[in-house]
Amino acid sequence: MQTKKYELKDGAYLASYVYDDYRVDALPDAKPVVIICPGGGWMYLSEREGEPIAIEFAKRGYMAFVLHYSISEEPADPGDFGLVEKALDEAEEAYDIITNLGKEKLVSKKRISVLGFSAGGQLAALFAAKHPELFSCILCYSLLDIEDEIEFINSSACPNENKEIMEKCFSVTGVDTAAGNDPSKINPIDQISSSMPGTFIWHGATDDLVRATGSINYAKKLLENGVRTELHIYDNCGHGISLGTRETAAVEKEINDYGSVWFSQLLRWMEELKK
Repeated sequence: MQTKKYELKDGAYLASYVYDDYRVDALPDAKPVVIICPGGGWMYLSEREGEPIAIEFAKRGYMAFVLHYSISEEPADPGDFGLVEKALDEAEEAYDIITNLGKEKLVSKKRISVLGFSAGGQLAALFAAKHPELFSCILCYSLLDIEDEIEFINSSACPNENKEIMEKCFSVTGVDTAAGNDPSKINPIDQISSSMPGTFIWHGATDDLVRATGSINYAKKLLENGVRTELHIYDNCGHGISLGTRETAAVEKEINDYGSVWFSQLLRWMEELKK
């Protein structure tokens, strides 16, 4: 496998992964691309949602990129969405690097997808809304409807521990769950239009950190706008499972054979999207 690091501004960077492709049907030059945005609640980046995903795509002939975007543990003032906006700028810088590789015919500019987990899914969805030319957008247990999530964490249904985690995650992005400031600028569901790229979404039904209703609401609005959409809700599947395998599990409950089918279903859908 070949890897390369591309430096971005302020310590952010892009890491690429590509296999020497020996398959009999391998493309001679330009490869499809996936840009991967790991989760971590905007406070850290989950390694389990970066390189292991890139390797799975690289095995299948993709050039995979992991975006190591800006994060922070410091609360922002309500309405100061600077951290998310900075990460979006970094995604744009990364996209410029990748499209320049397309000019060299190393990658296929018509087959660039963006994929994100959790907070990284929020970033991926916001980026996709700005780039209708993308081949697809892939959203894995992502934060897609901030208002729905705020309603949940302020309800008795949300475990206290999870409420504290989500309030902290929101605070670093400038969203105050108590003051009622308008988060629409960084709320993916509010950016949806009919020009969005085809979108694949999956979520765990028992996710009590970022609940699945946000993904359902997002998919519904995509369909209302005529966007090609596939949605999977997996029973008995929680937050943060990555591939659902032992190799990507930080704790035992993240080994989830039921939820792990998402990757094969995604690959099948991407083939369908080409038609």
